[in-house]
Amino acid sequence: MTRAWCFLMVLVGVALALGCTPGDRLHFPSAPTHTDRGATWYDTNHDDRPDFSITHNDAGRLVSLGYDDDQNGEADRRYRLADYADAELPHLIVLIDSIPYAAFKQNIASRPPGVWGVFDEPAKVIAPYPSMSAVCFSDLFDAPPMPGAINKYYDPRPQTNGVTNLINKRLDGYRNPWQQRLHYNIDYRDNTSAWLNPRPWLGVELERARQAFDASPDRTTVVYISSAAAMLMKYGPTGLDETLDELERFLLQVLYERKGAVKISVISETFKNLTETTWIDVEQALEIGGFRVVDSIKKPDDVFLEMDGLLTWFGVHTSQPEAVSQTLLDEIPAIETISYLEGFDVVVRNHQGVARIALAEVKLIYTPEAGDPLDYGEALAGVALTPDEWFDRTAAHVFPAAPPRLWAAFHGQTRNNPQVMVTLRDGTCAGIEWFQWFITPRSTHGGLNQVNSAAVLMTTTRPIEGPLRTGEVMNAIEPGWMPPIVSPAQR
Repeated sequence: MTRAWCFLMVLVGVALALGCTPGDRLHFPSAPTHTDRGATWYDTNHDDRPDFSITHNDAGRLVSLGYDDDQNGEADRRYRLADYADAELPHLIVLIDSIPYAAFKQNIASRPPGVWGVFDEPAKVIAPYPSMSAVCFSDLFDAPPMPGAINKYYDPRPQTNGVTNLINKRLDGYRNPWQQRLHYNIDYRDNTSAWLNPRPWLGVELERARQAFDASPDRTTVVYISSAAAMLMKYGPTGLDETLDELERFLLQVLYERKGAVKISVISETFKNLTETTWIDVEQALEIGGFRVVDSIKKPDDVFLEMDGLLTWFGVHTSQPEAVSQTLLDEIPAIETISYLEGFDVVVRNHQGVARIALAEVKLIYTPEAGDPLDYGEALAGVALTPDEWFDRTAAHVFPAAPPRLWAAFHGQTRNNPQVMVTLRDGTCAGIEWFQWFITPRSTHGGLNQVNSAAVLMTTTRPIEGPLRTGEVMNAIEPGWMPPIVSPAQR
């Protein structure tokens, strides 16, 4: 297919996507009518007379809901949240893509307590590396490993020997293993529309999630809101603001309809850096170094680029990982870290130095060989620590728990990991060039640093002290619960 034909098909697809009418949206009011004696009132039936209120205590905790049936300005029915037995309540788990921990906390702190007063303090969650949706959610659900970190990955097996692209399967209704644990997620055919025009789709997705919760026969229901990622990528901090506005409406509607008899958890698992982003031509950099970007590796200088969207992460499949890494360092000043396998060890480099991560029984040793690319300092150099110890000692570091996260990325986290993995500094990205024709990225994700790694957990189930790893989240909010398959692989 020629480039011109591809371009024409893209334009047709965009025209169709932007012309679609998505469907029903949330109907809870977008703002309260007034506050009176500690109660915040809403007009839920849009007849210009408030009929529902939420009341907070002096600490900002949401304690009761009021329903004014005769609309005389006084609540006729009140429901205290503390009167419900948690073990008897349905649990709604909302996975919302791309909300970063620090920005979320700052944004919520600037708002009235509103619905956020129903939650305990948010906990930080450190994601796997790369911080991509499929990787993070597979870890969250303890689902089988994905074949690749993104839809288009390289499978070196003789019967495949080349690029494998899940997009056609996804368009036909295929659901990845982690998606089979969801009661709602957007149809892949709608996903393009939502990415190009996310504002209306955010409300549509939340309404569909609400309907899925109503229809769910299970005590625990899991819904995933994908369009939040597009909101942050396209609109940056404004997109975060609008996303949290719509999420607040959704949560209030659920509380209103259930009379407060519900447990709620909100989890973000990939996260945007809220930084305006410039695209980098990685293919050109590799070609300058004498490599040839192909879909099937046959010669020593052939490489396959694993890139998706506009991200701070990309991978390279190659038989020469050290030479590829050196070429990329020579040609791309914006590289933050670059890592590859050497034997069984993971080598991590940047423009200032190189270090090695080696396994000693069940412990990992980070040994700087020139400089200190992860900036861990002398206290952690050459020290053998378990993955838990690395997490406890570095969760607040600029590169949180990097040795175990890098080790997992190269040792089985996905079935076909690239031999070289690269993270770019925030403010730069790699990926599909023509995405820029439709989206000027004001935020992106994927990397190893704190901003790209720290997500959010908020829950009403119990106070949770972070930080946590993604794989620990479900047991923290629902001890002993294993997310079952609730939707088929093909639909």
